[in-house]
Formats: sequence, C-alpha cells, structure tokens
Amino acid sequence: MMTSKLIKNILLSGALTFSVAACTSDLDREPPFDITSVTVYNDFTNYKQILAKLYAGYAVSGQQGPAGRPDIRGIDEGFSNYLRQYWQAQELPTDEAVIAWNDGSLPDYHQMDWTTSNEFIRAMYNRIYYQISLCNEFIRETTDAKLNERGITGTNLEEAKKYRAEARFLRAMSYWHALDMFGNVPFITENDAVGAFFPKQISRTELFTYVESELKALETELTAARQNEYGRADQAAAWTLLTKLYLNAQVYTGTARNTEAITYANKVINAGYTLEPNYDQLFLTDNNKSAEIIFPINFDGVRTKSYGGMTYLVHAPVGGNMDINAFGIDGGWGGLRTTKAIVNLFPDPNGTVDERANFHTSGQKLEIDDIFTFTDGYPITNYRNVNAAGQIG
Repeated sequence: MMTSKLIKNILLSGALTFSVAACTSDLDREPPFDITSVTVYNDFTNYKQILAKLYAGYAVSGQQGPAGRPDIRGIDEGFSNYLRQYWQAQELPTDEAVIAWNDGSLPDYHQMDWTTSNEFIRAMYNRIYYQISLCNEFIRETTDAKLNERGITGTNLEEAKKYRAEARFLRAMSYWHALDMFGNVPFITENDAVGAFFPKQISRTELFTYVESELKALETELTAARQNEYGRADQAAAWTLLTKLYLNAQVYTGTARNTEAITYANKVINAGYTLEPNYDQLFLTDNNKSAEIIFPINFDGVRTKSYGGMTYLVHAPVGGNMDINAFGIDGGWGGLRTTKAIVNLFPDPNGTVDERANFHTSGQKLEIDDIFTFTDGYPITNYRNVNAAGQIG
C-alpha cells in the first residue's frame, strides 16, 4: 500500500515537473488563436480602424448600434453616449435647457441637488475615463520603439505618428472635460501599467499644466489647420482647446490667462475659419460645408446609430404640435425646452430681428410651472435632420 502511494506521488511529482517545464519554456509564445495587440498592430492597415474607434467614442454607445454590447455599464445604453452625457451635464444645470423626463436622477441637474450616486454624473465620469483608457492604449502601442519593432517605415511611419498625435489630442480633450467638471481627478497615461490598481489623484492645477503642455507639444505634430480629413483633429483643434483652457484658467488655477486665450483664438481665426453667414446652416445635415466648424464629431444615420449625439439633439426638443416633417424625423421625444431667461435675451422669439431666435412658441407657454410638462417652456428648433435644401437625412 505504501509502495502504491509512493509510486502515485512520484508520478504526480513528475507530471507537475513536466508541466512546469513545458510552460516555462513557452512563456514567450504568442497565443495561436484570437486577436491580440500583437496581431492587430503588426498590420498597419488596422491603425486607422483603431483610430476610428477613438473618435467613435464620442459618437456611439457600444460595439453595435443603437443598442447592444455597450461600452460602459451602470446606466441604460441609450443614455450612456458621451456627447449626450456631456451636453446634459453642461446645459441642464443652466437656464439654457430643461427636460421633461423624470428618468432616475436626471431632474437633479436642473434642481442643482445632485450627489455622487447620480447615475448620469457617474456615466459622464465613466465615459471620460473609458475614452482616456482607449487613447492610452493606442498611444502605448504606437511609440517610436514599437513602430520600429514592427517594421512600420516610410509614409506609413509618418502617418502612424499623425494618428498618435490625434490620439493624444483626444485624450487631452477628455482630460479637459475631467478638469472642467470634476477638478482633482485620477491621472493615468500610456506609461502606467495595464491592470487593476488605484491611479494617483492629480490636482486641478497640475492637470491644467499637463493638458496645456500636451496641446502645445501637439502644435507641431498635428496636421496643419484645415488640411486633415473631415472630422479628424488638426492644429486648429488644439488651438481651440487651448483657447478654452485659458479662458477658464482663473477658475482652474487661480491665475487669469486671457492674453494667451486671445493669442490662440487669433491663430484659429487666421487659419481661415469664419462665422457662418447663415446661422441655421450650422445645425443641418450638410453643415460640413461651413467654415465655422473647427472640430466636429461625425454622425451618420447608417454608420453611427445611437440614442445619443445628434439623434438625441434632434428628437428630444420635438413634441407638442411641432411638425415632425420639418425636422426630418418620424416622431419627437417631447423633452427639451429652454427657459424665459434665454428667450428674453432676444428682441422677439420668432427670429424676425435676430435669426438666432429659433424658438417654437405655438402651443407652448413661456413660463415653466412644471418642468415635466413639455408645453411649459419654448423648444429650440436649431437641430434638424435635413440639409439646406430641405432634404431628409
């Protein structure tokens, strides 16, 4: 009996030794299956597709649209779109917008009584850091050393460096959102290890300095203003973000930087950007023709389906007796209106004197007695799913 046990132990020990030896000798092998960063980044044709995901992070909500396989959890995917969350966080706490929906903690924005448990604020925060993580990974995989290791040379190498610069811009923009809305936040870059750990917290002033330094470094690395593919970042995008950063420097750091704001605003103006002579054109489907738009987030009804972005901004302000055909949609969502504080800034609400006064007044009441009643307050009719010729889509 003892001999039998001894033999079993020897066999087991031998099997374990063999397994460890076999594993140890194969530690450097790449998995023979599935898609890995090695297989993806070895092929330069994949680089632009990965870059497209970074840009799409602002426009779509998941891996298939308009719902299914969401990027973030903890909130309905339809609500989770980056631009939708950003717009709500910026507009709903102000006089510019109210919304008639009593979804979860959404009314807290207007009532100015949100807490850390607000799922919409949490979704905005998660969106920001999901986007930063995506950018970090792309930047991590496109260092000069890795590009050289993978044999990326010539024009492909130059293009890869442009892609990397754009990823750094997108990361800087999301860090600016974190800086603006949350202040002292966790800080991670491509130099941090991948995995579960607690990132160090950075002060608002330190993050301001980081974003500023990134954008200034990118001035010479991004494509010249107005020379990049539509929807991709160029030098003017960096100048614009620097202008916004400097405009609020007093709040962010305690030191005004208005001179720098003027300097970078002038760089944008001198690059050939001008105010759109037809204000309404800015909000139509062919607004890509406008010389006013500096850095757009591209939306397409076929390729970027979601319940956020332009789908949200076109549908949410339509309701009551409004003509859905004029907006190029099959139905309104009866949500967004503005307050009288905004309406009263204009000589009249019908745009006779000032064409920017795009308010729908028929069937609506100027005073908002109940924010959950769509007919209380005037909807703003800027965004439409039609082009300048009135064609839908």
